[in-house]
Amino acid sequence: MSERDRVPAWRRLEALLLLALGAVLRRLPARRRAAVGRAVGTLALRLAHSRRRLAIDNIRVGLDVASAEAEAIARNAFRHSGRILAECLAMPAYARPEERRLFDVRGLEHLAAAHAEGRGVIVFSAHYGNWELVAQQQALAGYPLDLIARPLDNPYLERHFCRWREQCGNRVLGKRGVLRRAVATLRSGRSLAILIDQNVSSPPRVFVPFLGRPASVTPTLGRLAVRLGAPVVPVVSRPRDDGGYRIDYHPPLEPPSGLDDDDRARWLTVEATRMIERWIREEPRCWMWMHDRWKSRPAADETVEELP
Repeated sequence: MSERDRVPAWRRLEALLLLALGAVLRRLPARRRAAVGRAVGTLALRLAHSRRRLAIDNIRVGLDVASAEAEAIARNAFRHSGRILAECLAMPAYARPEERRLFDVRGLEHLAAAHAEGRGVIVFSAHYGNWELVAQQQALAGYPLDLIARPLDNPYLERHFCRWREQCGNRVLGKRGVLRRAVATLRSGRSLAILIDQNVSSPPRVFVPFLGRPASVTPTLGRLAVRLGAPVVPVVSRPRDDGGYRIDYHPPLEPPSGLDDDDRARWLTVEATRMIERWIREEPRCWMWMHDRWKSRPAADETVEELP
């Protein structure tokens, strides 16, 4: 049986419906795309009962808020996730010159200075704001990047989505040999994009404090930065009411002097996670609370890393 035959028929229907929706969304103004997406998110909130409960529990524990406030944040988080879906389905539209006005990019000089060092740049963010449009707009600004990203569960949709991601000069690194390709990316002087806010179910992983609980994190960011001397630049996006985003690049993370390589890698991992936590606390609706972030628990031989 071929791989195509093993894909359920409903996945093909799902792809057709979403691609048709995307074709419609690309014809709409950005503000209306966002509105359609928020409506989709509201519908998902009503239908996805288990994810809604997970999001509310995560918010209640992570932010230490009452159930009523957690429910309100979860409602807005679902609406924001629906907006992300709509914008990703319409991604080619955001490459149009007239749509660049939707993005208020600040701190790009930090990225430029990091690239001037000639060792490549690790750009990290989270599933916060719209990380896909950040990557696209960075390429359009003259700094194309390579993304470490898990393929979509729907292979028919993945083919289109990969093409949209790479439309402006970015590249998606495949599953096979991803670390080798990531090293090649940095050695070639390009940006490498990593999202570090999702659960890592198996080694290699490290546990760090995150919103009050130990969370499993990939050590890739810290290890690659130390091994290759690549600057680590944080970037975050926040939604605007007009359908656009404010995108902020921050200065590279700088570990304290006197640390050995292992401690430098740990410091970068913990500090990057702490920065993401600060973003979430500032505007919690922008993060994907419905992900089972704390699913993994430290084994007997795993410790929770703190800042050296």
